[in-house]
Amino acid sequence: SGSMGFSAADDARIQFARKLAATLAYLIIDQGDAAGLSVCKEKIHIEIPPTRRAAHLNYMFEVLAKTEPSGETGLLEALHTIAEKVNQRALVIILSDLFCDTNALADALQHLRYRKHDIAVFHMLDKQEIDFDFERPHRFVDMEDKTSVVAEPILIAEEYRAAMKEFMETVQKKCHDVHADYHLITTDQDY
Repeated sequence: SGSMGFSAADDARIQFARKLAATLAYLIIDQGDAAGLSVCKEKIHIEIPPTRRAAHLNYMFEVLAKTEPSGETGLLEALHTIAEKVNQRALVIILSDLFCDTNALADALQHLRYRKHDIAVFHMLDKQEIDFDFERPHRFVDMEDKTSVVAEPILIAEEYRAAMKEFMETVQKKCHDVHADYHLITTDQDY
C-alpha cells in the first residue's frame, strides 16, 4: 500500500521489505524448502506460487525490485485469500506496517491459523512513527488516501505516542493470541 513508501530518514519501508523478503526467500530455498510471494495493494496483484527451484529466486527478485507502494491496503483480504488458496500447511510471513483494523487483522490471522498455517509477522515501522519527535508545525498526509491535516506536533505528541503505543501493543497481542511470531522492525535497523 501507499504507506509502505513512508520514510523519515532511512530507507523507505518498501526498500526494507524488499531486502527482507529477498533474503528470507533465498534462505528458504537454500535449505530445500519452497518459497512463494504474494504482493498486495488493494488486492493481491502478484502471486508467485511456491517452488524449491533456485532459478525461481531471480524472478522473485525482479518482482520485488519492481514493486512500488501505492493505493490503500488490501492486506486483510489478501490474508484470507492466502488462507484459502494454500492447501498444504505453510509458514506465512507477513511484512507490513499493519495499518488496518486490528480486530479484522485478528480475524485474518485466525483464519490462517485455522487452516493450520504457521505465521510470522514482521511489523515494519519507521522510527519517526514511534518517536514522533517533530519540532515545528507539519502537514501530515495520508499516503494511501491522500487526506491531510496540519498540526502542531508539540500539542499532539503525547496523545499520538499513547495511541501508537496502544496500537502496537494491540497488534502484538492479536499476533500472540493466534500463536504468530511477532517481530517489531524499525527501518533504521540492519535488516
